[in-house]
Amino acid sequence: MPRSLGLAAFLLASAALAADGLRLAAEALEKDDFAGAIPHLEAALEGDPANVNARFNLAYAYQSTGDDASAIRHYGLVARAEPDLAAARQNLAALLMRAGRFAEAAGEYEALAELQAPDTSLLLLLATAHRESGATEESAEAFERALEADGSSLDALLGLADLLADAGRLQDAVPHYLRAAALDAGIEESLPGIAARLQQAGATEDAIDLYRRYARSHPENAAVHEEIGLLLLAEGDAGDAVRALERAVATEPLPERHAALAEAYRRSGDDSAAREQLRLAAAAEPGDAGAHFRYASALLGVQDYERAAREYLAACEADPALRDAWNGLAFAMFQLENFPACLRALQQADELGPTQAASAYLKALCLDKLQQYEGARDAYRAFLSLESGMQDEGWKAEQRLKTIERVLRKR
Repeated sequence: MPRSLGLAAFLLASAALAADGLRLAAEALEKDDFAGAIPHLEAALEGDPANVNARFNLAYAYQSTGDDASAIRHYGLVARAEPDLAAARQNLAALLMRAGRFAEAAGEYEALAELQAPDTSLLLLLATAHRESGATEESAEAFERALEADGSSLDALLGLADLLADAGRLQDAVPHYLRAAALDAGIEESLPGIAARLQQAGATEDAIDLYRRYARSHPENAAVHEEIGLLLLAEGDAGDAVRALERAVATEPLPERHAALAEAYRRSGDDSAAREQLRLAAAAEPGDAGAHFRYASALLGVQDYERAAREYLAACEADPALRDAWNGLAFAMFQLENFPACLRALQQADELGPTQAASAYLKALCLDKLQQYEGARDAYRAFLSLESGMQDEGWKAEQRLKTIERVLRKR
């Protein structure tokens, strides 16, 4: 917010002191007795309404006693009577701003700018008044005039940048934020927030550039490196994402960063490095069911069924309602030929929702392996009754069902 130009008092001309009322008013004003001056000034104006000096001082007295409405009214009359009297417009504009009458205040500041060569402070007040009144283009023009007068004005740079950003013109605002940051290192701390707004607005490349600029001077900020990595990953640039996320993990290794780096490694084709990051994420947060589940699924992909089973079990213990973890545990146990454990895991999964086709098929296979043929027959039938899309397994189930039925008929 720009500095106020301050309040200006208009001294009574000596010629105006002839009347007793004005003399008494002058004595009160010299003692800063503004309340005492008001009745004398009001009485003097009743006899001489055109006395601009008396009216200005009356407005100033009202202003000093907190009666802004009366001060505004009298300053307005002075400004109409003496359009070139800058002090009246200056005080009137300040009071209009305080009253929230921003469009009127802007008009007074515009008039002041025409009366005198406008300095930066006046132009900033004009820009602020226009902005508060909703006149975005006029405000931007005033901020730009302030920058022409003083290109190093932080108030003007930040005011224009914020104005453009709030108007949805974030990309236009960025150069002004950067100029301000170059002048004041403290302002650079706001760059990540600006980058986040760019990201939300869909200007991802600009957001990445801004985050990178900040990261160059703040290499220890792991959160910014992480954000860069996640954005690059979303843009499909896995290679650069890996490098950014590696820096984030090296600076501050958090479970979610290990998981993000794992995904970057996976997308870049380094599955071994991805599994290691998933292992670190799960180890860092033993109670995180999702971390154990992701690591277990990666182990399942390389047929490390024993460790996958342990991780799925850890996920189930951390979150018994995680149905996919029970199904994963069942599959790992089936591959380890621990069919009773597979059936127990499938039962837990079935208690959490409708039976899935893959689970029904796996149950039938387990019962078949255990030679529990009646149960296997029912399970195969249940699987075939589902819309699974598993054509090969469906054909195998039909063939195996015929065999089981022959076995059961012989008993």
